[in-house]
Amino acid sequence: MTRRRLLVPIVAVATFVALASGGAAAAAWLASATVTAQASSATVATTLTQAGGLTTTYRYAGTASQTARGTLAIANTGRAPLTYTLASQSTGSAALAQKTTLQLWTGTCGTTVPSTGVITTTLADPAPALPAGARTIAPGATVTVCVATRIFGTDASAANAALQGQSVTVAFRVTGAVGSHWTATAESAPFTQTAYRIDSAAAPSCTASRWGEVTLAWTAPANRVAGSPVTYRLFDTASGDTVDTVTADAATASVTLGGYDLPRNGTFALAIEARDATSGTTAAPSQPVSVIRTTPWNLGILFPSLRCS
Repeated sequence: MTRRRLLVPIVAVATFVALASGGAAAAAWLASATVTAQASSATVATTLTQAGGLTTTYRYAGTASQTARGTLAIANTGRAPLTYTLASQSTGSAALAQKTTLQLWTGTCGTTVPSTGVITTTLADPAPALPAGARTIAPGATVTVCVATRIFGTDASAANAALQGQSVTVAFRVTGAVGSHWTATAESAPFTQTAYRIDSAAAPSCTASRWGEVTLAWTAPANRVAGSPVTYRLFDTASGDTVDTVTADAATASVTLGGYDLPRNGTFALAIEARDATSGTTAAPSQPVSVIRTTPWNLGILFPSLRCS
């Protein structure tokens, strides 16, 4: 009986000595056991909410667009502290994603990007770093990450002309982790960004006059900015030669041609190319309209005239 009573303190002392002699290793073992117990007994969960004006169309001149702004709210909805990483998935124009600067920070999400504490990358980055304030979040807490994007830099044309009409759609995903075994992920709603390109003008109509002239009229591009001038180039689709140019800021535009405005007799397929005067984007050509030039005798002289096909 006496012997059994002595064994308990001896085992306890042996365990204490073993742990004490292990030093840091023993402490690490205890810490690991504690974290594992917390994670296994707690709900590990998170949410990610995207808000603001990140869905946008950039309409600009030069090499830098206006800035689009939004937020990413990361909420630790579980009962264990989580360490966070961020991922980004983009679809659509790789060129636009590469030319669009992405900035992330925590603090005040105002109109000015802070001078410090800002992560700067592009929408093409599949794993943007989170700002320091969002890398570890306590249970029940929410951290708001401020987001700013803009097109910046040049392409081969030195004016980003190749980006006209391009679009990219982006969704962010966060992963919150306890150690390497317990994780929770959440994805934000996607947003789409587009580099503005003016739409094509409507196919021109053709009206002939008794004097051998024709008037071509068309509707302005649907996405033009009201009141902003648009320059229209009327051109021969076969040769590419410009026949006439007109600038208008109304919902419709027109031009009147006489026989001497076309270089020879024959049938010409004429189309309209619209150019936005503010941002300098050029539309795809309109559908063409056919105009015929002939040179009949009129009062004893050769007089070239036009008619609609």
